[in-house]
This record gives sequence, C-alpha cells and structure tokens, in this order.
Amino acid sequence: MGLSDYYASMAGAGLGAGALLYYLTRPARPPVAGPEETGFGAYLRDLSVGVPTHGVPAPQTFEETSFEAYLRAAAFKSQDHAEAGSASSDAESAPPTARPVTIVFGTEYGFSKEIAERLADRLREAGEGYWPVVLDMADHAEGVPPLTKQQALAVICSTQGDGVPPAEARGFCAWLASLEAAEFKGVPFSVCALGDTTYTHFCRCGRSIDAWLESAGGTRFAPRAEINREDYAAVDAWIDAVISSLGTLDLRTVEELEGSDALAFLSPELGSGQTKRKGWSRNRPYLATVSAVEGLCALRGPDDKNTVRVEISLGESGLQYLPGDALGVWPSNDPQAVEDLVVALGGKGDLLVQVPKWHYTDPRLPEGATSMTLRDALTRCYDLRQPRTELFALLRDSLQGKPGCGTDGSSCGGDAADGSAACVAGCLADKLDLLAGFLGDAERAEAYLAPRHVIDVLADFRPARPQPADVLGTLRQLAPRLYSISSSQLEGAAGVQATVAVVRYESLGAERLGVASTDLAERLGPGAALPIYIHTNPDFRLPSDPSKPIVMVGPGTGLAPFRSFLMERRLLAKPSVGALGEALLFFGCRRRDQDYLYGSQLEAWAQEGSIQLFTAFSREDPEKKVYVQQRLVEAGAMVWSALQAGGHFYVCGDAAAMAGQVEEALLGVIAQHSARTPQEARQVLDGMTREGRYQRDVWF
Repeated sequence: MGLSDYYASMAGAGLGAGALLYYLTRPARPPVAGPEETGFGAYLRDLSVGVPTHGVPAPQTFEETSFEAYLRAAAFKSQDHAEAGSASSDAESAPPTARPVTIVFGTEYGFSKEIAERLADRLREAGEGYWPVVLDMADHAEGVPPLTKQQALAVICSTQGDGVPPAEARGFCAWLASLEAAEFKGVPFSVCALGDTTYTHFCRCGRSIDAWLESAGGTRFAPRAEINREDYAAVDAWIDAVISSLGTLDLRTVEELEGSDALAFLSPELGSGQTKRKGWSRNRPYLATVSAVEGLCALRGPDDKNTVRVEISLGESGLQYLPGDALGVWPSNDPQAVEDLVVALGGKGDLLVQVPKWHYTDPRLPEGATSMTLRDALTRCYDLRQPRTELFALLRDSLQGKPGCGTDGSSCGGDAADGSAACVAGCLADKLDLLAGFLGDAERAEAYLAPRHVIDVLADFRPARPQPADVLGTLRQLAPRLYSISSSQLEGAAGVQATVAVVRYESLGAERLGVASTDLAERLGPGAALPIYIHTNPDFRLPSDPSKPIVMVGPGTGLAPFRSFLMERRLLAKPSVGALGEALLFFGCRRRDQDYLYGSQLEAWAQEGSIQLFTAFSREDPEKKVYVQQRLVEAGAMVWSALQAGGHFYVCGDAAAMAGQVEEALLGVIAQHSARTPQEARQVLDGMTREGRYQRDVWF
C-alpha cells in the first residue's frame, strides 16, 4: 500500500509481527465500469463496504532554543480546543490586519499533521501578516462548504491501502469528490501528496484531491508536491514554494473580509472543528484499562518467540467495533531506555518542555497543559529509535565548541579534562569529518542511522552535548500501533482483545525491544491505563450474506481477525439468521507445541463443525518445511468450490513473502480447478477483487 503517513514508525526492526503499523495491501475498490472506475473515485463511491510532577500548574517558561520556535503554540483555552487538533488562532485573537490562509490535512499516523503545523509555523514567521487556520479532515467528515470560499488553500494528505484516504479522512474526501464544477471557482490551492514509491498507487489520494480541486474550478498557485516517505527536503521545498507563491496573491485582511464566508474558520463554531468532533479517535484516545494479559506460547528455548492475548476494558467509553477492525494503541517507551537517554541528555528529567502540537489529547495531562517534563515527553511523545538527520547538525555545532579540537586533526579532545583520553572514543576532528560527510550525503546518513537508536548516535559523538529541547526537535513522533482485533463485541460489549507478538532482536550487539509489544506484554498488567482507539477497516469485512462461504489464510498473528470473524459467526448462528456458509481456515506456525495460537479453541471449533481447519507447522519436520500456501494447494478443490459458491477469500499477515506466495498459490488453484490459463485465472481474481470478495490485510 505505499503508506507514507508515518514512515518513521518503520525505522529499525522493532515492529511486532501482529502490529498493523500500517495497512499495506488492502483490496482495490470494486470498479463499476471502465478503467477509470478502478481508481480512487470508485473507492469513494462505495463507502458502505511538560506539566510538573504532582500536578503543579506548569510555568510558561522554557529553554531558549530553536525547538521553542518549532513547538510554539498558544495555550489551549479548553479541553475542546485541545481535542480539535487545530494549530490556528481563535477568532478573538485574529487582528484586523491578519491575512487568513487555510491549511487542511488528512492523516493516519501524524506525518500530514506535522507538515501542516510546519507550514503554519513558517507562515507565522514570514512577517507578511499571514494567519494560518489548520483543519483536520477527520473533524469534518460531512465536508466544509465554506472551504469553497477561501482565498488560499493548502492541502496535505497521505495515501493508504490501494490508494485510498486515511481512515478518518474518508468522509471529507468523499465530499470533496462530489463537488460540482465551478464550486471552487477561483480558489487558489496547492497540494502536498504523501506516499511511498515502493507501492503501486504512489500519492494517489493527493493526486486525486489536486485533480478534484482543479476540476471544480480551483487555481493551482503552487505546484503539487509528491513526497516519498519522510523526505523533509522535499517537504520544505513545497513549503518554500507555497510561501513564495502566496506573495503573488492578492490576499485580503480579516477587516477586508468582514461578512465573507472566507472568515468561517475563524469562528469558534467551526474554526477548530470542535463542534464536529465525535467520540474517541486517534487524536483523542480513550484511557482504557487492561483487564488481562495471557501468554499463548510455550517458551522452552532462547529462540522461542512469545505472543500474548491482551484484553482491554472499554468501560463507559461507548466504543464499538466490527470484526476486521483494529485496536489503535498509543504505547509508552521502555522506562529504562527513557532514563538512559535522559542521562545522555544531561540528567534533567524534570526539565519542562513544550507539549508537541502533534501529540494526541493526552488524558494524563491536566486540562489546558502546554508543557510536560522531558521524561514524560520521551516516554509518550517521541520515538527513541532512528532520529532524523537534523541531529547531525546539532552534534556538529556542539563539537565545534569543544576545546582541543584541531581542525587539522593535530589535537583531539576527549572525555577526560586533560585530554589523556582524547582518542578513546575517536578524535573530535575525525568525528567532525564524519558528521560533515553525513550532512552532505543523505544516503550515507540514512545507512548509518538505520540500525541505531538515538542514544547510540549520542554515544558515537561524545562529548557533544546539544540542548535537550533541540534534540527533541530531531526526533520522530512516537506512532500509534494497530493490532487486528481478535474478539467479537457480541461476546461482551465492554471489552476488546488483541493478539500481540512480542518483538525482541539484536542490533549492534545490543538487545532491542519492540516498543508497543513489550509495553503490552511485559510492562502493563491488569489495572494499567492505556490510551486506545478503534481503527475502522471497512476493507476487511465478513460477507453481508452469512450464507456465503469464507476462506481465511492467517499464519501467526495473522490469525487475529479470523478469530474475531469466527467468534462473530458462532454467536450469530441462530435459526433467524439461517444456515452459515462453510468456513475454511488455513493457519500456520513453527510448532504445534510452541506457538499454536488458540490451538485448543480452533480444534474445538473444528470438532463441532464450525470450521474446516488446515494447519501448517513449518519447523516440526527438519527435512521438510510446510507453509499455508502448500496446504491451500492441497485443498484446492474445496477452495475452488467455496469460491464458485460466491465465497470470500481473506489473507492476513506478512506482506514481504507470505501474502504474495498465497496469491500465487490461489491463482494456481483457480487455473487448475477451472481449466483456465494463468492469464484467465488472474482475470478471475481481479473480478473477485472488484466484487470485494478478495480482501487482504497484510503488513511488513
């Protein structure tokens, strides 16, 4: 799927196998007719399918560093404002001479929002009286008619799945696509499209928005930018182009716009989106309570991997979900990793820093808080793994001020005051040369950063000691994790379950921990608080007709949504519903005595006739590894029969190898059992995709 909207969350190998950090290869939306109907428009036409410890009020004084400018934000006047996710100013504070500029973003993991805030800050600092108003598409699912009257519009949006909008931006994008010609007549706009070139539908959502605005009569005042992953140079180039091009527009002031719809977003009723916010969401998570954590694997050796079932109470939240949806979790970093980094930054964990503007509405902060301790910020706001390359400039500037650092390399300074340990950690001049190389070669810099965490980089370039707040400005956001829900709300409306593979690995001789998986499996126990939300996934659903067969392929934690599917079907089984279609489940793991997830439950369901179970244990026979795709071929006649009866085929799990191999096996099954050529088999599978009968939920 080319998901760009928090590529940073992929840095390193610390991702849980079951953590859907982003949905990767969702099925294309069913086209109606013609090649255009396979695109983004067809998808939209079918939307059915620093507060001090102990709670003392935070003083508004911070370190005088460049980071303050980056995080500058007016104090929220109420919790509603905090929920709105808006970076713009209120109607009461917009001076008559201000010139409004509207920024709209659609995000899944926060990168689009970060760019929107970055643009807003640059506009404020431009000295031209610009008054940025930032709107989140998630707050305006039914559209925003006054948007058609704005005097300058900048849109930032990422692409998910097979070229579809972020989940919470779908309603807004559907509204935008429905606009008639000339509804945006004369509105100047510019689009920043986020994507990932490794996927087929690179930047499709942003490209579609750009085309809609143009077809509705808008005028492009700055060229569309297409950003691959986290290309900050390209982001800044687009921001530069936007600011430069705004200077050519005849932007009117608030006073001159009096009475115009162009001022609609400066009103308290609409500007912040606060009247549109409904329920809990990614930006406004519910602080739930962990009910239980259950190990699902037998751990007998150092190579055995653990997976746990996590059950969470939804309390009085009113949160609802369907099989196929995901549980969104905002994790906390490992406390020891946080303390180690605090020490590396000078040991001032209680130092007050600004709450980042992109941080979710944190129920653990006092209402209206704009500051938090450095320790809390590192725990809940920032990814402590791979930093951005901007850290190299901070380290260079810090090293250049160290005594004994000869530019010709003739004298070196070290950790010891007398220089006796000058070269123990490497010559400072050599380190400056290395930093210069990184600053001049982005590919080399990324290769260096890839296996390293922030603390590794700081250690490599001791005795550099940049200011903590400046270092924060070079860190990526701590992204939420998505886990396929493995329960049915028919079983208990007040609870939700997830199946989480615990991630541990080694890099540069050090043990690394999966941030969210170890938080859930090892640090949080019953009674612990956890910020969560429900991530709806309408692209992965049971058939609307329960009599249709279902074929499910889910090795490892890919089983999670199918456990939800099967629980739902069993609880729905009643005379009024009618006969349920047959259910074929293909599950694989290493060994039945080690990581056979929910094995006794699956076999009990098979025994009672609820499912036909096919298992593949890849490590039981050292001479022959068996995988789910082989079992699929062996049961090919049964699978084809189910598909002929209108059955739905589902795949969940690893995208790197398994998903592609299962698809190839399925194509072989279709060709063999229907006497078709490989090309004709592909046409059959494409038809199933168009009908919503071939659905994949896979991840790297």
